[in-house]
Amino acid sequence: MKLKLILCVLLILFLIGCTDNDEPTVQKRDDFKGTTRQIEKRLNWIGHWLGDHDREALVWEVATNFELRNPDVEINLKFPQQIIGVRSKPEQAKFIAELIRTGNTGWDIIWLDDFSYQYTSKELGDPKWGEKYLVNFEEVAGFKETQKSFIINDPVYREQTGGTIVGPYIEGYYYALYYNQSIAKEIGIEIKQYGMFFGDLLRYVKAVQKYNKKHGTDIAVFYEAKDWTTVEILFQNLYKSELKDFKKVKEKIGSKQKNTALLKTFKAFEELGKYNPLMSSYKENVWYQTRHFMLKDKCLFFVNGVWMYNHWMSMDEEKIKKITPAELPVFQKVDYYLGGFIPTWAVMKDAPNREEAIKLLMFWSRPQVAEKWVRYTKAPTGLVGDISVAGSGDTQFDKFQAKITEKYNGNIHYSADAGYILGEKNQLLQQDINKKLLQLLDGNITAQQAYDEIMKEVK
Repeated sequence: MKLKLILCVLLILFLIGCTDNDEPTVQKRDDFKGTTRQIEKRLNWIGHWLGDHDREALVWEVATNFELRNPDVEINLKFPQQIIGVRSKPEQAKFIAELIRTGNTGWDIIWLDDFSYQYTSKELGDPKWGEKYLVNFEEVAGFKETQKSFIINDPVYREQTGGTIVGPYIEGYYYALYYNQSIAKEIGIEIKQYGMFFGDLLRYVKAVQKYNKKHGTDIAVFYEAKDWTTVEILFQNLYKSELKDFKKVKEKIGSKQKNTALLKTFKAFEELGKYNPLMSSYKENVWYQTRHFMLKDKCLFFVNGVWMYNHWMSMDEEKIKKITPAELPVFQKVDYYLGGFIPTWAVMKDAPNREEAIKLLMFWSRPQVAEKWVRYTKAPTGLVGDISVAGSGDTQFDKFQAKITEKYNGNIHYSADAGYILGEKNQLLQQDINKKLLQLLDGNITAQQAYDEIMKEVK
């Protein structure tokens, strides 16, 4: 009897200690199940960030703390690798599309960001599919107050996901042109971390080809993969720098000026393609399985977001020290940059446990989670909190965050669809543009041919 009483007291003290301001840190568990209690609901959640260092740790912490506060709910947390066998946004999109086609919505919360939304749009042939099948979080009481005001007020964020806010904008990001310091030193080039122009980039590309010919090496300029065309990020920043006007950059309205900028950027890629810049294995590379190639000195540049810090930290905390994030190159100086804020999860409208799923994503939207996110990931967040950027540390990643934030403030934008180039009616042409970029870098097509073929598809 005394033992039971002691255990009860300890449990009460533990639960009191788990307040919103002082949550326990929970490590990854291989078998995530609730403690023995009366379970009324089983919430099926497709997670994200498996294997991504502290990002994954935060997922487990939120899941555990949610269960502690909702003893009638058990979370069934699985990751895409465990469900569809791979972490791939195109494959996740096929999975989501199949759920919708069959009406077999066994998952309450699905992994969904701006990219996977667009891939799903392509699968379903419907850019507005989210309005029909996903919960609109703008209609959830109290949600707007949890997100930074510019996310609610700027329509660009809704447009990422078909005009609907599908969930909390946990993840903020900047894009970077990561470079391998060891390779740069070996080749004998000094790379500009900030203020890089296209001419600088072209000079680096030429230097790599010259080095390879002289030494019989096969160092790639750009990493690339078959399931994520990341050189599109480079393309987008160059293209937008030609427009000069941040308002025009964000508008999903085509114009002659935008068409001219498109052709110029295609010509820049045609010029890069003369020097064989792509990794020879890119047509076989699966992004998630090969994202470590830069750590293994297989390429000079790796174009991607600030989330790479967590990816690479989970692999090798020593080798990451030779990686430096650089500002993406431009045609001319502008006062805006490539980045944004994206949702991570959405709730299916016909989810069996819809209300509990909404409650969990609202649980994610608290200031305490925002502060942990910034601390764990060295990335900004769209959630309201006391900390908005990760710039207080001493690593090259902390300093990059601070510099980009200071330089561009809130003037950041990224689009996962082609609407910003060709207008809203042509937003599904992004994947066609991506294919042209690879053909240009492979030297298989001219800029004029790429441009003409894209314009034939414009409505």
